[in-house]
Amino acid sequence: MPVLVALLVRWLFGVPLSAFRPVLSDEVYYWHEALTFARTGLHGGYYTLHEVTNSSGITPFGAHGAGFVMLYGLAATVFEWHRHSVLVLNLVVIAGGCWIWASLARVTTGRLWLSLLLFGTFWQMVFWAASGMQESLHHAGAIVMAAFFARALSSPPSAWLTACGSATLCLLALVRPTWIIVMPLFALVASRQSTRTRALAAVTASLVVGTVLLMIFNRTVAPYSGGFSFVALFSRSAEQATVLNNLLFNLRRTVTFSEYDDLEILHRVQYWGFLVSALAFAVVLRWRRSDWRSGPFAHLAVAATTMAAMLGSMLTLYSLTNWAEHRVLSAFLLFGVPLTLAAPGRTPLFLVAALIVSNVATAGTFLRVFEAKRQDQFVWDRRGINTLEDALSAHHIAYRHDLSRWCNTLLTAQEPPHLIAVPAGIGISVVREADQMPVPPRSHYLLLDHSALTHFRRPLRVEPLATLPYGTLYVNLESGCDPPSVSRSTGDHSDPKASRSIRGEPRREAIPR
Repeated sequence: MPVLVALLVRWLFGVPLSAFRPVLSDEVYYWHEALTFARTGLHGGYYTLHEVTNSSGITPFGAHGAGFVMLYGLAATVFEWHRHSVLVLNLVVIAGGCWIWASLARVTTGRLWLSLLLFGTFWQMVFWAASGMQESLHHAGAIVMAAFFARALSSPPSAWLTACGSATLCLLALVRPTWIIVMPLFALVASRQSTRTRALAAVTASLVVGTVLLMIFNRTVAPYSGGFSFVALFSRSAEQATVLNNLLFNLRRTVTFSEYDDLEILHRVQYWGFLVSALAFAVVLRWRRSDWRSGPFAHLAVAATTMAAMLGSMLTLYSLTNWAEHRVLSAFLLFGVPLTLAAPGRTPLFLVAALIVSNVATAGTFLRVFEAKRQDQFVWDRRGINTLEDALSAHHIAYRHDLSRWCNTLLTAQEPPHLIAVPAGIGISVVREADQMPVPPRSHYLLLDHSALTHFRRPLRVEPLATLPYGTLYVNLESGCDPPSVSRSTGDHSDPKASRSIRGEPRREAIPR
């Protein structure tokens, strides 16, 4: 699959993978948060919305949690962090997941080749692998967990298998809590050869661990100003009427295709088709009294239960907005299909073959969407990054370990991809509705256009430093940090490792592409 992504990028855009840059706002923040963690640990500036921080005060990271950026940031502490580093890591974790599947799942040679065909044509995984989003980590995690389940269902699981599977689930749940849904199922499968009492104890323990992980995530994620955070299904503020209204809204959107891209529609048809078919096969097998310990029933039951639980949670308490449904549910579809492939007998193969055929038949659609959505990440004008980098460097804006997090934070109303030029350690916070924020802002640096600056509840005392196409760079004179004359000194207190070029490359003249 990594080879396929490299070939697609070269064929469609005529550039190597190293031409990649983060473009989507989430990509930019993931990339920069990982860099900040690698250079400054948990002491860097804040990544928030409207300067609302998490309740623990331990991590400075944003509304998607600290798990993903800390994992990738650990790699950045070992290797130089380039624009394309997150893309390379995505491909590495997917390749690692496929290797674990091939080594652990114990499928026949024919089914192994079929699984490789499945992974190579699973367009959702290929699509997100060529990005800086965290979906590739979840896709790799889905493949790994499918391997753990397949091994545990094929023979009595050993202690190391149970421990490794449980640890992987805990790690994934800290990155995105939706994986908590899988925990009781794995506990039940891992203890299926034990007595009912031990199986019940294992499931109970998994629920307790899941609750603890959810609490940790909740206290270390920067919330949106209106409620909990990224994974709305775990919101404690959801009311019954709101849940019902949200369910009706999502059901209407489920049968509405005009607002979605072709790749999203394909994915929706696939996961609904897989869920209905897997449930039907499972019911038939149970009606025929198939042995749930050795037959394919258990594989299908786990795959269908996981997909149904996640889909039900999203329909009830999330929003099927563009790409959100696709991003979250694709990992659970990728978990269920290889697990079905590992089931004994020929019947489950029909489900897998149908999915592969649907992927191959829509290869043209995928190529069109891939080219349209990924072009800006590989073919772009370097001058925007260079301009911001020059402005920051000219005023010696760099991370200073002797100052507070807010003194190392840049508040911005615009979210251009050029923000990757901000030095490591300087947090990037966002303001979307300035009149909803307390004044004065606590961030020491501001990157605001005229509209955002004038929408605060009262005029701010600021000093302009540089004018850019998307706003003006200011020093916030009310932040309580060093005055501008000090902050623009020679930077003796700054971290030289954090303030060097974030691209890890020699500076070149800007050449438009």
